This record gives sequence, structure tokens and C-alpha cells, in this order.
Amino acid sequence: MIKVENIHKYFDQQHVLKGINLSVKKGEVVSILGPSGSGKSTLLRCINFLESPTSGIVEINGKKVNSESASKKDILDVRTLTGMVFQQYNLFKNLTVLQNVMIGLTSVKRINPVEAKKKSIEILEKVGLQNRLNHYPVQLSGGQQQRVGIARALALNPEVLLFDEPTSSLDPELVDEVLTVIKDVANEGNTMLIVTHELNFAREISDRIIFMEDGLILEEGSAEQIFSNPSVERTKKFLSKVLRK
Repeated sequence: MIKVENIHKYFDQQHVLKGINLSVKKGEVVSILGPSGSGKSTLLRCINFLESPTSGIVEINGKKVNSESASKKDILDVRTLTGMVFQQYNLFKNLTVLQNVMIGLTSVKRINPVEAKKKSIEILEKVGLQNRLNHYPVQLSGGQQQRVGIARALALNPEVLLFDEPTSSLDPELVDEVLTVIKDVANEGNTMLIVTHELNFAREISDRIIFMEDGLILEEGSAEQIFSNPSVERTKKFLSKVLRK
């Protein structure tokens, strides 16, 4: 489903990703853990070319793109296979909840407005926002805004969902409502790659855990193995320190 081969990313002289290799199977939920600045979010953004990798290959559902020779069409093809949920929601402030979900269907998928509206309402009901269709983002809580972001990603029916710290901007009391929606999405068999600091959530939801530091994957394994018996000392120290908080 997803295959990343030898991905490097430089920002000027800063070497942020140092030859990342990663595979994710169809229907698998993989969480990426690690300290701030380890390259987790950059990796996610390189997978759908919101950041262009300096070198390396990204393959999603059989579509393979070499970052050094990628055309605009190649990049667009990869992006249409992914749905991204951002830290900061990234909603259009001048559009209603319903319009925020519809816009991708009408502008990217070219679905007629009547069908797009019907599908958008169905997905917003799924995330518990059926009573907020005509509200604007400013009228919503942070948790509700993030649920709109998830609905927008789901509406495009992507091959893979990418979550970049989906709860990092939320007040603590709003985190659970978003995590519950993400769990429901995972339980439907969606392929998901999640960058998160919510360790208990990652342990519960993930088929596999990846631990990153300094632009490298230091360890990967099942959730049970990583949390119960990590083989790398740095992973062990990170988990023990964060779980104590």
C-alpha cells in the first residue's frame, strides 16, 4: 500500500530525514512516535509531497514516484490517494462546516454539488456533527474543528489517511472526542499513518509502532512489543519518561 525507499530531506544544510525506508500494508494502522524534531511530521508531509523529498521514492497503491524526477502530475496523483489531517485544522474560515467538506469533492473529485452535499452530510453525521452543518469554524470548539478536518479527509475516500499530531492543538478536555473518532475510522479498516504523542492511544489503536529520532527510524515492531519490551535503549528511555508524565 505505502512504500518509502531511502527518503532524504534537507532544509538548506539541515539533514532532517536520513534515508527512511518504510512499508505500510493495506488496512494497517501505524503510529510514529519520537521526540520533537525527530522528523516525524516531515516524513508524513514527504509521503504526500506537501514537502518534496530531496531524494528517494514514494509508492502508494502501485503509484511510484521518484522525488528527483517527479512531475506535477505525479505529485497530484499521489496526493489524490491520500487524505491529510493537520495539527491546525486548516479549515476555510469563510465556509460553513458542510462547505468545508464539500469543496474537495467538487473541486478535486469533480462530483456534482447535489451528490457532494449528500455524501458530505453522511460523513459529518459519522463524526457527530450533523447539527453543525451551517456553522462556521469560528463557531466551533477545537475538537469540533478537528472532526471537520477528519470528515474532509474521509470524504475524498483516500487509499491512506495521514494524521499529523491531530490532538496537539486541542485543550486536554477535547482530546478524547477526536481520538474516539479516529478509533472509529481505524475500526472500519482504513490504512492509517499517525504521528502522535498520545502514547496510550497509539498503543491501543496501532498494529505497528515506529520510533524515530534525529531523522532515523531507530526501532519498529508491534504495539505490544514496543511498549512492553523495546529492544533499543533510546526507545525505552523515551517511553518511560513520557508515560510518567
